[in-house]
Amino acid sequence: HISNTAEAEAFVLTEETSVAKGIRRITALTREAAKKAVEEGSKFEGRTSSLESINADETPDLDKQAGALRKDLDAAELSAALKMELRARIESVQKKGIEAKKRLLAGRVDKCLNVVTAEVEQALADGKKSLVLNIDIGADSKASQKVIKAVQKAAPDMAFMGISEEEAGSGGKALCFAIVPESLMKETGLKANVWLKDVLDSVGGRGGGKPGSAQGQVPNCDDVGAVIGKAESFVSDAVAVA
Repeated sequence: HISNTAEAEAFVLTEETSVAKGIRRITALTREAAKKAVEEGSKFEGRTSSLESINADETPDLDKQAGALRKDLDAAELSAALKMELRARIESVQKKGIEAKKRLLAGRVDKCLNVVTAEVEQALADGKKSLVLNIDIGADSKASQKVIKAVQKAAPDMAFMGISEEEAGSGGKALCFAIVPESLMKETGLKANVWLKDVLDSVGGRGGGKPGSAQGQVPNCDDVGAVIGKAESFVSDAVAVA
């Protein structure tokens, strides 16, 4: 408590909450604590301005940077009004980052479809009945459906498995999906769900599906080459038996 407002030296309202109907509670700082809150606010204004100046199309992790700043802001003690303003600005940056990431992924998917189609056509020319590819679509399950359609269009009688890391070379999450056409199922007994399970079980992944189509994920994929090798070995044995 102070006897005169001059004793406060500085004043910063840090919180306003509802206690009961028609009753509000405010929390405020004075003196050195208030001055520190003002300084903290200035720092976050600077960090937010710096974030806003980043080119979203050239920074794939902008949404994550914005999320980290938002987390820091929520834990900081500064003016409640300023915190609200900065939250809105950070959320705007985060949305731009997410939109840019979607545009980037769309470009990657288009490029990937061209590569997959070329690889499938080459495999057909080589007389192969199956193909396993490391593709670049992130961990987007919707994009995997586009890849599947492209494979089925180019080679309706070929078994296919695609493996894609969320972030290439990160050792993190990876998407794995497989398709086996009915004609090859009858000829070899190969089933997409069994094939997928064998591969995922070897690297601690999980997934499921049906004999014709299956999908799953690997939480930590630090050796994509080994996963591809496992998938190729399984399908080669299955086709060879036939």
